[in-house]
Amino acid sequence: MKTILKILFLGLLIISTVFCSNESQETDTDTVDQSESMAGDSQSQANGDASDRDLGSFSDGANMTDARMDFVSLVLGNGDVVATGGRGRGMTQRPPRLATAEVFEVATGEWKSVNEMSSKREIHCGVTLADGRAMIIGGADERRVNLKTTEILDSSSGEWIKGPKMKKGRYKHSCATLNDGTVIVAGGADIGVVATVEISGPSLDEFALTGEMNESRALFTLTVLSDGKVLAAGGSSKNTQDMDSAELNRTSAEIWDQATGEWTLVSPMNTARASHTASLLEDGRVLVVGGMGPLASAEIYDPSDDTWTLTGDLSMGRQLHTAHLLDNGTLIVIGGSNTLAEAEVYDIESGQWSIGPSLTFGRHQHTSVKMDDGNVMVIGGQAETEDADRREMSNLIEIYSPGE
Repeated sequence: MKTILKILFLGLLIISTVFCSNESQETDTDTVDQSESMAGDSQSQANGDASDRDLGSFSDGANMTDARMDFVSLVLGNGDVVATGGRGRGMTQRPPRLATAEVFEVATGEWKSVNEMSSKREIHCGVTLADGRAMIIGGADERRVNLKTTEILDSSSGEWIKGPKMKKGRYKHSCATLNDGTVIVAGGADIGVVATVEISGPSLDEFALTGEMNESRALFTLTVLSDGKVLAAGGSSKNTQDMDSAELNRTSAEIWDQATGEWTLVSPMNTARASHTASLLEDGRVLVVGGMGPLASAEIYDPSDDTWTLTGDLSMGRQLHTAHLLDNGTLIVIGGSNTLAEAEVYDIESGQWSIGPSLTFGRHQHTSVKMDDGNVMVIGGQAETEDADRREMSNLIEIYSPGE
């Protein structure tokens, strides 16, 4: 009898132990689940929870004839889009440089080829002139000669007209059209990185040298401010093909005054940057995003008090990306190294980023333009393929439609 009682006692003890153990595991699991949920909520708040807002979408557009990267695209005065030059698709280690150009006609929704430029060129820059024509400036040709030449597209005839020649050949430079129609071209690389600056008046008769920047820069941004002055920010201090050379990036910034033709150093950025983007906001401040590294940080320059303020970080570092201020008051960043597909949307009021929609194919060294209807056309670049391990020059077009 005593033996039976001992067996029953031991059985009850085992059952009790197992029950308590299971209850403890469930409690621990609930605690972990709650912690993970809280962490997830915290991360969503930090990155701007996208679940309660419409961040827009990408859709396929009509593709270009030529695949290209390191090229220029511009919106013309009539709303059409021109893509020019760059590097094309080839089977050699050094892909062919392009003189080809093509125009996307909004009315037909298709691309059409126009006459070739007089020179093949890559890593050039371009501006839309006050009269709506496209001007292509400098760049490097297939012999790696840095070009002084400029060309202007007559979109009605598809012909390229010879523009004024610069005093200095350059690529990796920046350019802009000022409020009075003057074109400014600054910095870039020739034999080394340069600080020289040239301007051509609205008549576009010739380029003339103006005051040099205080520091030489390539792969930097040039932004026309609300008061008509020009902000140059960051850039690389050395002409190098090494995209990991972040130590060569500059923090410095300076402003050019058209009235005096002189540059004045202003407060430096918090982070050294090159191959970043700079976007003029509606309130006159400038949002600078990412850069060689790649960098996930962003900061805002306020010219009213000459200050740079760090704002929310991207979810991932980006360089060789594009950015656009949208009509709904947000800003979108698209692509970047290494062929990123996920876009990110910045809420200017909250200073937070949200992960937005994804491109069908991630890309970098592409271009994008904000069209007259408020949508953004993403064009070409070095893109993903259906083979996850392979990248190639692309002719693919995608259209971003912003959310409400």
